[in-house]
Amino acid sequence: MFVTHSFCIPDVENLYTELRMMQRETASVWNDIVREATSYYYFSRKKWLSKTEIQSVRKQTYQLHSQTVQAIADKYDANRETIRQLRKTDKKAKYPWRRKYYYCIPLKKASMDITEDTITIKKASYGFSLSELLTKKKKRNWNEKFPKTNSAVSFPNLSEEPLDACNYAEIVWRNGAYWFCYTVQVPERDLSSLDKKVAGADLGEIHAVTAATEDKALLVSGRAMRSISQFRVKVLADLNKKMSRCKKGSRQWKRYKQAKHRIRQTSKNQLEELEHKTTKEVVSFLVEEQVTHFVIGNVSGIEKLTKKNEKKKQKTNKVRRQQLSLWNQGKIKQKLTYKAMLMGIEVEETEESYTSQDCPFCKGRHQAKGRHFICSVHKTEIHRDVNGAQNIVRKKHQMAVKPLDSVVFKQPVWYKRFLSEETRQKNKHPNDQPRKEQSIASRMA
Repeated sequence: MFVTHSFCIPDVENLYTELRMMQRETASVWNDIVREATSYYYFSRKKWLSKTEIQSVRKQTYQLHSQTVQAIADKYDANRETIRQLRKTDKKAKYPWRRKYYYCIPLKKASMDITEDTITIKKASYGFSLSELLTKKKKRNWNEKFPKTNSAVSFPNLSEEPLDACNYAEIVWRNGAYWFCYTVQVPERDLSSLDKKVAGADLGEIHAVTAATEDKALLVSGRAMRSISQFRVKVLADLNKKMSRCKKGSRQWKRYKQAKHRIRQTSKNQLEELEHKTTKEVVSFLVEEQVTHFVIGNVSGIEKLTKKNEKKKQKTNKVRRQQLSLWNQGKIKQKLTYKAMLMGIEVEETEESYTSQDCPFCKGRHQAKGRHFICSVHKTEIHRDVNGAQNIVRKKHQMAVKPLDSVVFKQPVWYKRFLSEETRQKNKHPNDQPRKEQSIASRMA
């Protein structure tokens, strides 16, 4: 299985200037491809240009390596194919059209040289200099190839693993620095010797992920992620209101714009950390229980068409629709899938409607009250999310109906105020002092 790792490129002025120029050049390639392909489709033939045709037109045109230009064409073709599939169900999905000023730098194996110490990015420039154009004759053979000049950009290799087998990489701008993101192949665990054991996952807002086998369950809280998303929306709305009262481009308007960027970036980093820690807890639970098959409920599209669909509109109000739109279930499902596959667990998806209301004891359907599901026939009580996770599994595999041995509730991050005194002393640094002691020591000094 291929996974993506990355490291931060050192902040050197000349190096960052070169990378920024390459970003502008890759943006030019993307804009030219989008403009040409769109105009050919809408105004000429009603037919998309193929990837081969796009690549052939782009040869010997840009100050980049030819493989880098081809990689940009490959990304455009993949993006276009994804939108084509989405438009079968959602006609509002748009093909690439937006103009870009900066774009990531995709790198194939032929466009970079990787050693243990350095990584060299190849560049090429085509064309005649101004002096040559002025001194040479006016008549020119236009069939001759443009002269090619090779150049390169180098930076230290800070990866902690060998990159000999790396076939693709990208240089991206993230959190105020350039990052080198590369793909490596990681072997998957072999679980063929284990007996078949299934588990299910129910995604939610209050509990981000609920994983359950036939006898155990784990519920990881998602309240922290929900509060961060709500806080971000509230602050951005307030900043947008203040920006509307300022003159566009003024000093105060720019300050508000920078504040919006900081809020977006900070919340994005916080959410990404919580997503990784949440999925790590779940996958550790699956490995501990020796699960071989993992079924995830597919909730995509739950927030769409709530205004037009009368059935959905009756069940959701304005606040609820906003909560559903802020729910980051797609990213959690993506991280959960690839981490489980790395551990050799077979991952499946299934539709999850009414799984929290179906009763495994009487085979009926009852409304859950609060966070608990109570069977009105057998008077048996079970957590509604655990019931949903087990019913998701039963749509694909057989699972016995029996009381659970244990249900574990966890937080993705345990803050200091929730830790026990023993754990605090264990994590305490020997040089740390209480605030009062530090202030007294500073006064005496």
